[in-house]
Amino acid sequence: MRDRYAPIPGAFPGADWPLAVVQIDHTPVDLMLVDDGHRRPVGRPWVTLAIDVFSRMVAGFSVSFDPPGALAVGLCLANAILPKDTWLARHDIATPWPVGGVLDTVHADNAKEFRGSMLRKACEEYGMTLHWRPVGRPHFGGHIERLLGTLNSEIHTLPGSTFSNPMARGHYDSEQHAALTLSEFERWLAILIVEVYHQRLHSELGITPLQKYEEGIFGTNERPGRGMPERLLDERQLRLNFMPYTERTVQPHGIVLDEIQYYDDVLKPWIHSTNPRETTGKRKRKFIVRRDPRDISRLYFYDPELKQYFEIPYRNTTHPPISVWELREVRRKLKEEGRQSVNEDLIFDAYNRLRVLEAAAVHATKKARREAQRRRGHRAVERPRPAPVTSLPDGQLARAEDIQPFDEIEELDG
Repeated sequence: MRDRYAPIPGAFPGADWPLAVVQIDHTPVDLMLVDDGHRRPVGRPWVTLAIDVFSRMVAGFSVSFDPPGALAVGLCLANAILPKDTWLARHDIATPWPVGGVLDTVHADNAKEFRGSMLRKACEEYGMTLHWRPVGRPHFGGHIERLLGTLNSEIHTLPGSTFSNPMARGHYDSEQHAALTLSEFERWLAILIVEVYHQRLHSELGITPLQKYEEGIFGTNERPGRGMPERLLDERQLRLNFMPYTERTVQPHGIVLDEIQYYDDVLKPWIHSTNPRETTGKRKRKFIVRRDPRDISRLYFYDPELKQYFEIPYRNTTHPPISVWELREVRRKLKEEGRQSVNEDLIFDAYNRLRVLEAAAVHATKKARREAQRRRGHRAVERPRPAPVTSLPDGQLARAEDIQPFDEIEELDG
């Protein structure tokens, strides 16, 4: 429908209607937060934020103590695409946030997390163009950078602000005044976005971002709108498509990833299966698996017959949930101990020993409190729920349409 109308002239090429171009970037927040348990300072969070260039509306965001990576990008874009009603209700916010729908173009800088295969394949899946900022042309990222600066300036009014530089901070003790937890800050930021920023007159637009967005959707007397963007009904599938992935074979014991075994009966039809494109029948077939780096206690296995994902838990279900970052910490510990090889039992034994040491140190150091708070945040992950298992009709396996393998594989490192 939008092709019928001439584009609205603007400073950013192609940003002629809502969601035509969405910029995404990260920033460390100028604020010291406290942990949930003892409300003692643990560190500064990161915000990943997406802006609709046409209207300057915030399309989506995510906050975390974890450094920027594929997970933060995926969470932010999933938040941008999906309807916000349930998310707002969960945070007890009544003000509408109407932005949502499939994006036309995702515009990012040239950082590694924006060039990974996960983001590229997810954009292909939903027909979105992935565009990187031209090298040497920083003004192409000006909209998102100005918004990040605007939000950070608002944050300087909060208790525990670190301000933008030591001179501005003066003698203010950020750690002593820190008061908000990560979840409290996330809600505060959402309220700032939907109840203040979206409703405030924008100096460049001459109207509020919300008014500009509504004009672009519903039209004005001078120009018809683009109409409501396409909405996606399968929220679970979208969230999974924006998670890091890799490929693995299926063995009698299941799937092995980072020396940890995963198994469920849904894998049985694929044990020892060979690559259908390999004429010799010797090359094992690899399957797409996704994993949330915050909780690696289960994989999401893509069944190419049923064309859907299934949860595959640890084979040893007595193991505790851990994150990718904890797994790396354990590996470093084992290397320091002189271990030449690592197996699943050694990993979880070392994990348990580290948690005992952490419990003794959690009151003593900020780093220990920060790591403990990251773990609590990872435990609260809302997993995409699995679809019910559907049995395979006799002979269907041989007639299955094969899924195309990806050209490059991204390790599941968040």
